[in-house]
Amino acid sequence: MKIEIKMTDERKGRISGSKIKSYRDCAGMFNLEKQVPERPAGPAAEMGTRIHKALETGDLSTLAPEEREIAESCLQEYEEILEVINLGDPDEVIKEARFWYDDLYSGAIDLINLYDGGATALMVDWKTGRIPQSQAAENLQLRAYGVLIKRNLPKVNKVFVAIVQPVATRYTIAEYDEADLAHAEAEVVAICEAAYKPDAPRTPSPDACKYCAAKSVCPEARGVATALAERKIDVPAMTNEQIGDFLEKADIVESLIESVRAEAKARLIAGQEVVGRTLQKGRTTRSVTAFEAWNRLSKNASMDLTQFLDTCKVSIPSLEKALSKSLDCNAKEAKTILDEKLADVIETKTSEPIMVRATSK
Repeated sequence: MKIEIKMTDERKGRISGSKIKSYRDCAGMFNLEKQVPERPAGPAAEMGTRIHKALETGDLSTLAPEEREIAESCLQEYEEILEVINLGDPDEVIKEARFWYDDLYSGAIDLINLYDGGATALMVDWKTGRIPQSQAAENLQLRAYGVLIKRNLPKVNKVFVAIVQPVATRYTIAEYDEADLAHAEAEVVAICEAAYKPDAPRTPSPDACKYCAAKSVCPEARGVATALAERKIDVPAMTNEQIGDFLEKADIVESLIESVRAEAKARLIAGQEVVGRTLQKGRTTRSVTAFEAWNRLSKNASMDLTQFLDTCKVSIPSLEKALSKSLDCNAKEAKTILDEKLADVIETKTSEPIMVRATSK
């Protein structure tokens, strides 16, 4: 039996499980964010909302082509996850439900499957953005959601948590038993209690400031920017440790600058004037499907198939998805087939190394 439950509880001004990691990194963020108005959702967030809604209802027909491709990739990876955990058909399916841990925090969970009479749960979190999120075993948001499932569905003694982020990277899965969930509960409760304290300290860092809605008014973040601007710098003479420390603080400042740029752009779009800044027309791109291009050019232009194909580039990931759909197989099988058939003609290029921040849990 499959049941869809839709809860309408809002966050009620309390902590959301989606920001648990942010509040662990900076406990004072929660109180400061309440002092700034909530910004309207940007285009990426709005696209994510549309995709989540389509995944909830199962109706992808209203999505734009790019959105539909992302949604289909989510569903494809979800099917692979079901094969990996191999628990059979679920007894119950819960979609887009907000669960609460008393009045401490809540979380809107995208999908929960219940098995074994409710003793085992699979929780899936859809991520539609381009920025990779931490893997399931390291993801504090998923641990917080696992705690919510255990709290609201007491029969559960094992939770599989999966994060699906097809645009950024492959899905990952983690498994939590009752001891793991008890440990996670203590961790999450402690984070929430620390964040609710009126004097919770603010500790700017690249991870904390990245998604903070109040970084533009944060005295500590501004302090980092001021200190960095006043520092005397002799780059060649800097030690490796000094360079690393400087870059860490620079990431905080860059996050602050980006929030100011976003605010300036929003004001210009709204018709306000920002000294020294104006809007310029966005870049226009043109594209056409290979089918339509060849279908028309082959009839009206002196171009043969070889000449036409020389202008085309095939996306390997898109080809894998098309092959998977054509053969009715999963993505892993499609990749294997494609590698076998095209191994000697696939060109592989590796760019120069990219410097990124070392990931933190």
